Amino acid sequence: MEKVCKTIISVSLIFILCLLTFNSASAQTPKADYEAWKQQARGDYQAFHQQQTDAYQAFRKQANAEYAEFVKTAWTSIGFHPALTPPSEPKPPLPPVAPPNVDTTPKVIPHEEIVPLPSPMPVPKVPAPVPETPTGETTEIAFYGTSLAVHIPIGMPLSLKSPDGDELSKAWTTLSDGRCDALLADCLQGKKALALADWGYIKLLETLSEHIAGKGNAAVLLQQWLLTQSGYHSRMVRTDEGRLLLWMPFDVPVYDRPYIELDGVQHFLITESGRDESGLQVMDKAFPSENIASLRAAQQPRLAYVASGKRTLQSSRYPTLVLQAETNRNLIAYYNDYPKLVGAWDVYANASLSKEAKEQLYPKLRKLLSGKNELEKAELLLNWVQTAFEYKTDDEQFGGERSLFADETLYYPYCDCEDRSILFSVLVRDLLGLDVVLLHFPGHLATAVKFNSAVEGDYLDLNHGRFIVCDPTYINARVGMAMPNCLQQEVKVYTLTL
Repeated sequence: MEKVCKTIISVSLIFILCLLTFNSASAQTPKADYEAWKQQARGDYQAFHQQQTDAYQAFRKQANAEYAEFVKTAWTSIGFHPALTPPSEPKPPLPPVAPPNVDTTPKVIPHEEIVPLPSPMPVPKVPAPVPETPTGETTEIAFYGTSLAVHIPIGMPLSLKSPDGDELSKAWTTLSDGRCDALLADCLQGKKALALADWGYIKLLETLSEHIAGKGNAAVLLQQWLLTQSGYHSRMVRTDEGRLLLWMPFDVPVYDRPYIELDGVQHFLITESGRDESGLQVMDKAFPSENIASLRAAQQPRLAYVASGKRTLQSSRYPTLVLQAETNRNLIAYYNDYPKLVGAWDVYANASLSKEAKEQLYPKLRKLLSGKNELEKAELLLNWVQTAFEYKTDDEQFGGERSLFADETLYYPYCDCEDRSILFSVLVRDLLGLDVVLLHFPGHLATAVKFNSAVEGDYLDLNHGRFIVCDPTYINARVGMAMPNCLQQEVKVYTLTL
């Protein structure tokens, strides 16, 4: 399937290059000859494109037929594991305040490990099989306050009497008979239009499946069908009580969901369960060209904007640095449903800030930073993050460990060292264009910045340069000041995108 998909995607580029090449040489060619050639080339392209589309459709039809056969009998018993326990790292109840008089002799911070940027996960590229005349009614679904139009296939919801193999096989065959092709195309187009990363797309399929089929086994089966046709690795599990559940592997561990292990790979529950499971059976059949979903995202989904209440965020050292910030409630709701990741701070930091948040904060920040050197700019941003936000541990605010995306730090009344470091790293990379790493000490997260100019202070020598410590939780600490209890501890370094 992957080879067919790549051919379909690239053939348009080949046709365009042919046109450009001929066009450049056609100055000496009679117009009639050129038009005839162009028409023939277009016809050849359309014929080739149709041939490739037909090949893909035939391949997909065969893959679904084989899958439907496996659904009948290929179920094996499996046990499940409770949600992973986050590593215990007690955090201070209050952030320390830097003393006015402190030894400023630069000290080197030892590091034990540098966590590099991971290789990007393969992005499923599936040409959507759009029928010439889509059948079925069109309906609007609400996805985190955002409306999306989709085609409801004829004969939906499915008649699924039970989750036994024969019933599931019959239903899979029905889904694969072409009636759901317009729905699949709507989903893939919606993913693009809303700028959804993998998790957002998974939630979109869940939302529309429940909208079409109601909460229950039919919706789970429809979501599984859409996931496989979209190129994602997911597995159906049924319980002794007759319920279907979906489980998926991710590129980082998840800490708030039970999991099963298949060939040593953790598959986390993505459908609501509500109780401990026993007597599970899994249908561990791979669909062709399936890809593991990624929980990393370089941007936020494009959701309808519903403003939260504004917050006033003022620096203690720079009285003119007063910012009004509000966030999108729909984005906060989306992040609230995001799987909980512990220790994957680069995921949160590399997600950056939403477009709306940047439009509110960055113009004034750029104006305040104008005319200052690198150190002065970093000092201003550092003190704002240190003093404009109130501190509380995750246990106090949420009842358990939880890292915040940068927009969430602007929304929730409190934040801890991880959240401050994530936000500060975003601001420095966006506004100063400087490289930043995250520093994980036992029970604490800070940052270090690679300046272009000579800056004094506590530092790390890494293989890509010298990084000066900047601690957004060490209140009123200057650039280059590490917390005293961190100076003798080896730190784990997390690389971020610039």
